[in-house]
Amino acid sequence: MRILIFAPNYLPAIRYGGPVRSTHGLARGLVAAGHEVTVLSTDMDGPGRLEVPLDRAVEMDGVSIHYCPIRTPKRLYYSPIMAQLIDEIVPNMDAVHVNGLFLWPGPRIARTARRCGVPVVISPRGMLMPEMVAGKSRLAKTAWIALQERSILRSARAIHVTSEGEAEGLLAMGRDLAPVTIVPNGVEIPEAAPTAEEIAEIWGDVPPGRRVAFLARLDWTKGVDLAIEAARAHPDAVLRIAGHDQIDLRAKLEPRLRRDDGSSAGAFLGPLDGARKWAFLAGADLLLAPSVRESFGMSVAEALAVGTPACVTPGVGARDLVAEVDVGLVVPREARALTAAMATFLADPVRRKTASTRAREMMAKRYDWRAIAVRMAALYSGDTA
Repeated sequence: MRILIFAPNYLPAIRYGGPVRSTHGLARGLVAAGHEVTVLSTDMDGPGRLEVPLDRAVEMDGVSIHYCPIRTPKRLYYSPIMAQLIDEIVPNMDAVHVNGLFLWPGPRIARTARRCGVPVVISPRGMLMPEMVAGKSRLAKTAWIALQERSILRSARAIHVTSEGEAEGLLAMGRDLAPVTIVPNGVEIPEAAPTAEEIAEIWGDVPPGRRVAFLARLDWTKGVDLAIEAARAHPDAVLRIAGHDQIDLRAKLEPRLRRDDGSSAGAFLGPLDGARKWAFLAGADLLLAPSVRESFGMSVAEALAVGTPACVTPGVGARDLVAEVDVGLVVPREARALTAAMATFLADPVRRKTASTRAREMMAKRYDWRAIAVRMAALYSGDTA
């Protein structure tokens, strides 16, 4: 099958977090399953641009990627070059997968696919959750849905979501305009476990039983402020925070890491990727993920994959995975509840070991990208019976 995937941002633009990693994980899995995968993306990388070829396709792990420069207004990701590629590529595809909403390329690709009789699968990536639409630019988003997205959602072969929570949000908003199918994200589990030396480089000064991790871009919706407040209230917890600071939150939040008694509740590490990210997650006793809303939660899945349990709030799509590991780690979105769950978990080494073993086994068995790719290919072809 020849599959075109649109992703507004793509590797190596790791600042965009889970969606970038999960899109490439899926593309790799599809290639491994024998499919031909082409990606249309942009050269956006925060305030700058990726240093990638723009005049030809780039191959990465068997995936053919076209990086397209965009024009003002940058917010819409408008690209004349991408428009040309859409007209050239889409008619030759067997399926098109559009990731994200509220951007110019999605409707443009979907309309072209519809004219050519190519089926479209749309992944809103959490953007149709009630909280996301009601937040920033609510009126503009509502108007965009009515003018641009509604018709392409209605004509899609399927609307793909990654969790029950995302499906519920779609239904609540009345946006289930095509069949809604849940296929979770997979996890690219590292071939070799982090070494003791790699873990010690990040956590060596903190004894086991006190190590708490936060991995996400620094954004109010990710709950980094709540994670800090929860850690401050625990006298022994040490919170290490990793992620891109896209809106300059670190300077505002760093003073809050100092407890009233003068002790430090943790530190910011900046963005981590590759071996350092896996060592960060594997060395932690617990990951905190108190997001307002996550369609899935890649950092949660990655932590579970290396045997590190996560404490999450109900808005995190991966909450069902966490509940399978330890139901007591899904808590209300408030600092007091996070602190209480963290305190009881860190104080119980037997519980931590049991949860770690259960998490690692569950992720290895059910969330390998190759298995997820098989399910997505069936969705593209319409063979989901």
